[in-house]
Amino acid sequence: MTVDAMLAHVWQSTLVAAVIALIAIGFRRAEARTRYWIWLAASLKFAIPFAALTWLGAQFEWRAALPPTPTPWTMALEAVSQPLLAPHTALPLPRSTQDIGVQLGIAAATIWLLGCAVVLGVWLVRWRRMSRTVRAGATIESGRVFEALHQLAPQTTLPIVSSETSLEPGVFGIFRPVLLWPRDIDTMLDEAQVRAILAHELAHIRRRDNLAAAVHTLIEVIFWFHPLVWWIGSRLVDERERACDEEVVRRGSDPHVYAESILRTCQFYVQSPLSCVSGVTGSDLKKRIERIMADRPRTSASAWSRAVLLIGAAITLGAPVVAGALSAATLPSTIDVNASGRPSFEVATVRPNATGGARVSMLILPGGTWQATNVTLESMIRMSYRLQQSQLVGGPDWIYTDRFDIIAKSATGTLASDFAPRMQSLLAERFKLKLHNEARDLPIYSLVTATQDGRLGPQLTPAAFDCTAAAARERAPSSIAPRKPDERPTCGTLNRMGRVMGGGVSMEQMAQTLAQYTGRTVVDRTGLSGHFDYDLEFEADPAVPGRGLGGGFPTLAIALQEQLGLKLDPERATVDVLVIDSIERPTEN
Repeated sequence: MTVDAMLAHVWQSTLVAAVIALIAIGFRRAEARTRYWIWLAASLKFAIPFAALTWLGAQFEWRAALPPTPTPWTMALEAVSQPLLAPHTALPLPRSTQDIGVQLGIAAATIWLLGCAVVLGVWLVRWRRMSRTVRAGATIESGRVFEALHQLAPQTTLPIVSSETSLEPGVFGIFRPVLLWPRDIDTMLDEAQVRAILAHELAHIRRRDNLAAAVHTLIEVIFWFHPLVWWIGSRLVDERERACDEEVVRRGSDPHVYAESILRTCQFYVQSPLSCVSGVTGSDLKKRIERIMADRPRTSASAWSRAVLLIGAAITLGAPVVAGALSAATLPSTIDVNASGRPSFEVATVRPNATGGARVSMLILPGGTWQATNVTLESMIRMSYRLQQSQLVGGPDWIYTDRFDIIAKSATGTLASDFAPRMQSLLAERFKLKLHNEARDLPIYSLVTATQDGRLGPQLTPAAFDCTAAAARERAPSSIAPRKPDERPTCGTLNRMGRVMGGGVSMEQMAQTLAQYTGRTVVDRTGLSGHFDYDLEFEADPAVPGRGLGGGFPTLAIALQEQLGLKLDPERATVDVLVIDSIERPTEN
């Protein structure tokens, strides 16, 4: 679990626990067992992250495709590429900030682990002491206590162990419980009082209180730093003891006799140091005695109250599942990698490019001709299947490093509507490319506006040229290639180290470009339609401050917000990826 996910889980659980506290107040006149289950739900929420439920919802195959992907014109009419950043799982930060963040993260993790070790160690030491006490005792197989136990529960196989310690009577063990019984307690209590104490311990066993207490103990080990977790633990002990009190009285024990048996036990014996050893003296003793002596009947939860609790539980658990399904609905649908009958190019030439240059160009020429210079096979696969960088997995190293020149011509004289399937056919025929789909749970970014009013930054403006209309006519605008090295293209994207410029691009296309600098899938959720021109300058490499434009530039996160009025929000979602099964170097022309 990442730090962000951990913090999100803590505040979500805190919010749920606060709501549950209000619900418990509303049930203050109900039976204690009802409030106990309410508090146990608050405890279990700390063990069940909403992120896990969101992931579960994302597994449902409700997903629809992303908005229409870019046409070949605006997707890659002109690109000038220097070596791009290695994929990162987070936005670049300055090295000094990174170092401080790493040091703080290591310190926080160390403190958390030490705290976990201390809490777990104390619990284990106490457990071993109790275990030794039980092993040192003698099993009781006859006598007043043995007979009273089997009169109360004729079918029970619960062992009774006599103890020399000053510990109160209690049930030790989770799956094979043992009743620990002080040896001289028989001289302190009369017959009716012994039966009342035994009835209390049998109630703990029927309710499986030790198991619930052990689960909460593990939650205390993990979230030892959260005071609310410890408070919930005390509430669980209070309500379980009161629930057992109510059950003992309900089963016929005289309240006065039962109250006196508890008081006499407290007078001579001490409470177990383990919450998962259910005894008789826990909780606020004064309030317990007052409740027992008052002998007021507690109201069971009405049908309406139970319905409210069930609806609340369904909303709490169901909302993250639905949210996961809805978030997955904006991610790419399964890509058909085995389509038959795809159109293909009439003729295509593929040659290695050994010039070592950095300039990359991809153009659609009049007459249905596709011309690519100095391109990698990885970029061709992503463009053909309309993938972001993180959606292509596997393959040999050479598909990312070797460069090729490609000229391919369509027999129909047009590429406006079927460019992608023709490229897919070219890759399958000349490179023997074989792929398969997989759905993976991955970190992603959502591209959103940085301000609530949706105001855009100064370097993001509506497109000055209608590239879509030019693409429909299969005619490039006169200024398609930048006249100067750093001039923004009229249509398409220009990538340099530390600077990205786009002309006539949609938000979906911008998201794809940003994915190259984040190492994650980026999904457009800006709600902005139409096409835009933009110029984004940022510090490209956190290891080399200012690399690419001479220094002094902000990080990508800051540049997005200040220059374009956008930001990237981290999330997790189920993303369809293409996995390369096999691929070969190109065949002869």
